[in-house]
Amino acid sequence: MQGLIDNIPYYSAQIQVQFEDLIGSEIFNQIQQTLGLDTTALMNDLSNRATDLLKNAWSGIGGFIGALTEVVLAIITVPFILFYLLKDGKKLPHFILGFVPTKLRGQSFRVMVEMHRQISSYIRGQIIVSFCIGALLFIGYLIIGLNYSLVLAIIAACTSIVPYLGPAIAITPALIVASVTSPIMLLKMIVVWTVVQLIEGKFISPQIMGKTMHIHPITIIFVILTAGNLFGIVGIILAVPGYAVLKVIATHLFRYFKTRSGLYEEERTASANE
Repeated sequence: MQGLIDNIPYYSAQIQVQFEDLIGSEIFNQIQQTLGLDTTALMNDLSNRATDLLKNAWSGIGGFIGALTEVVLAIITVPFILFYLLKDGKKLPHFILGFVPTKLRGQSFRVMVEMHRQISSYIRGQIIVSFCIGALLFIGYLIIGLNYSLVLAIIAACTSIVPYLGPAIAITPALIVASVTSPIMLLKMIVVWTVVQLIEGKFISPQIMGKTMHIHPITIIFVILTAGNLFGIVGIILAVPGYAVLKVIATHLFRYFKTRSGLYEEERTASANE
């Protein structure tokens, strides 16, 4: 991470040089004069902003680690809590059902079981998929010799927790590093990324995640964007499982309404008579 921060000015200068070579220095100078731009100052400003951003992120990680060391004594209690959760956790649904009216306990238990299945399958599957993506990218980056392979793979693994939008975010730093290194490296990186995404989409996700969520991709993207605007990073991470829980509750409430109202039964009877 520190090496990537130190080399940001170099990458910025290389991008400017490659752009000048691409369109020609004379045309580049004319564009500068016409628009009144000082590209050197602009690139330096962007470089300084990127450096400050990464340094702030790096210092934030250091602050987090420092805070983490202050709660080591609290973390020691986690194994004991986990033991009792595993030992008595199955009693919790029946305890909750004790507060539910007797006639609704069967339906309420089915709702809790389905919520549990949706959330647990999503969390386990998403963590495994993210780990597989990070491992495959790290191996691919090592094979092609891309700089900062481990950092870029870890970034990709962490962002892959967010469906659909995560990979688009993760590819950005890898594209910058590869494009500055050489055009051939950029091509190799794109090939590695494409192969990993194909493996993930065709083999890993279908086998691990399956079709348990039954949520349309457009709905997932909309939910993630909305939750991100409302609740930030926490909302982005919890958007899909939260939506799955609400979907289960809404579905069962609608089924209960259909059964109790009798309106839909009359509609089916009329259709059968016709």
